[in-house]
Amino acid sequence: MLEKTIWSKGKDQFENNTFDSREWSAPIMVSPNEIEERIKAMNLVGRQIESVRVMGLSFWHTEDWLEDSAYNSLPEEMPEDEKQLKSDYANISDDLILARFAHIDEPFLIKFTDGDVFEIDTPQTPEYRFSMNCIPWDIKTNTRTNNLDATILFAPFLNKKIVEVEITKEHVDKDPMLHHEFDEAGTTREIVTRMVLWLDNDIGVCISGWIDYCDVACINRDDEALPITFGELKTGLHN
Repeated sequence: MLEKTIWSKGKDQFENNTFDSREWSAPIMVSPNEIEERIKAMNLVGRQIESVRVMGLSFWHTEDWLEDSAYNSLPEEMPEDEKQLKSDYANISDDLILARFAHIDEPFLIKFTDGDVFEIDTPQTPEYRFSMNCIPWDIKTNTRTNNLDATILFAPFLNKKIVEVEITKEHVDKDPMLHHEFDEAGTTREIVTRMVLWLDNDIGVCISGWIDYCDVACINRDDEALPITFGELKTGLHN
């Protein structure tokens, strides 16, 4: 776990318009105070979301993952051969309920109606990294092909204004990644566990880290991920 902010030497000059985390100028932060100060400086409240983008692969939306979800939704007593058939990607029911949630490994992009683009990532729990207008909207990745149109999955975000930025913090006595105590004295450290951009429809853009992934969820005020049917989602899948 980082002890202090790492300031990037990147200049946001991405060769061949291909994302490189080393070239991204955003700092990597763990201090709640620094995260709060930097996010406040972004002036997000009052901005209206025009579009959102997942740059690379959404791991929860691969064919294999969706087939597993479909399989696990079927009754246990159903014959195995029928379960296998019904959970084949081409046969997944349009009525299958999924969460409006993406599990990604590269920054999540939010474009506002004023033309600004907010970029955010969680490189490694509990680190946060974000910037404004540093990553081109149409940037490519050289790691994994994009498989999701985020505007379909996160449609409730579109055309809504940010009314509040909530940063959730907690004290931990173990390194969130390595799971060992910081020292023999039982020292605790305060970390940021998630960030929620609350919108004027009481829906939140929830961003949190898990290991070295970034999780983005569409949640309500009861902290529940909003549902989407496979029928609604599949027009936005590129598998």
